[in-house]
Amino acid sequence: MNDVWDLAIVGGGASGMTAAIAAARCGDRVLLLEKSNALGRKVAASGNGRCNLMNSGPLQYYGEEVFARQVFEKCSRNRVEEFCSSLGIRCCEENEGRMYPCSYQAVSVLDAMKNALRQCHVHVRLQAAVTECTFGNSFFQISCSGEKYGARRLLIAAGGAASPKLGGTESGYNLLQSFGHRILPIRPSLCPILTDKKSISGLAGIRVRCNVHLMDEKGDREHSTSGEVLFTETGISGICAMQMARHLTGGVEKIELDFASRVFTDEHELRRDLQRRRHIFRSMPAENLMTGMLVPKLGFAVMKQAGIPLKGEPADCITDKQIELIIRRMYHYTLQVQGTKGFDEAQVTAGGALCSEFEPATMESLILSGLHASGEVLNVDGECGGYNLMFALASGILAGENGRKDTGI
Repeated sequence: MNDVWDLAIVGGGASGMTAAIAAARCGDRVLLLEKSNALGRKVAASGNGRCNLMNSGPLQYYGEEVFARQVFEKCSRNRVEEFCSSLGIRCCEENEGRMYPCSYQAVSVLDAMKNALRQCHVHVRLQAAVTECTFGNSFFQISCSGEKYGARRLLIAAGGAASPKLGGTESGYNLLQSFGHRILPIRPSLCPILTDKKSISGLAGIRVRCNVHLMDEKGDREHSTSGEVLFTETGISGICAMQMARHLTGGVEKIELDFASRVFTDEHELRRDLQRRRHIFRSMPAENLMTGMLVPKLGFAVMKQAGIPLKGEPADCITDKQIELIIRRMYHYTLQVQGTKGFDEAQVTAGGALCSEFEPATMESLILSGLHASGEVLNVDGECGGYNLMFALASGILAGENGRKDTGI
């Protein structure tokens, strides 16, 4: 067996690199093991290559939300920003509290982290897939690509199952489970949703801002959000649609898109507008009734789902009863959910290691002293906007410091 390290980290993503830097600054000899041939592949791809590092708005987390809040009580957003600044990363704030590096380049964040790893003398091993971890004789024994390492502390920061092309894996769950930790069922989060083909026919590529409601088989709302929806060949995508994915239960569910509430005060205002349009466009084909309110293809789809015959009839043939049907579909355009695009196209994993089995101040296991976990491998997932990367950074800092004070640069 090679030398015994103070801390060995499984996973060279955002959380693992952050923990390595924080620990090394506290004086630890740190070994960072990454199974792929490059560090931080998800970091490089995050925020469409711009790297949405943080969010200054209200915390928006799911899974064990209380644990996430406890983490930020111990490592505030200001501390995360200060840590980034100590690496040379300056942040700029955009809409909805999204914070990016001032370079707006994810590669600059990754370069800064790599520079810090070198400066702190962290020993990095790439293409080092960990196959087994055990504990005995007061230290952890790590089997990795034909070699064995020893460490007094072990951090599992291997990420989740999302985006396997960028290194997503279930290996972290398996390692934690081998030490007796419970793993909650995992599912894709921040992922495009598959729907029935009829309701999206001809709409691929159209973007619309609307309210989005997830409905159960009884017609009760399970979750609601708002924002931009992108219609695809297989369903819907866009930020608010992807955020809905983690709330799918796998039962008989549907999504209702509300196009009206953003524009009209209430149904009465919409009704008056449609009646006015019926008069103005009276000699034009009925499908023109929605022109200027929705893009033509979407207006056509709304009327079609409302059951309006669209065979060249003039707009003044639309009855008051049919206007009521259109109003109904403007508020409740219905998509039958058929699932998600899966982990291949998911940005984040929901579920994972049970957080209640870890101490939020240090991310240390309550089952085995010296064992830690951070980042996506835990049962915490956030909404779009930098929340997931911010949790990865905060939890990595706490795991690396292990209750000590970071010495800085």
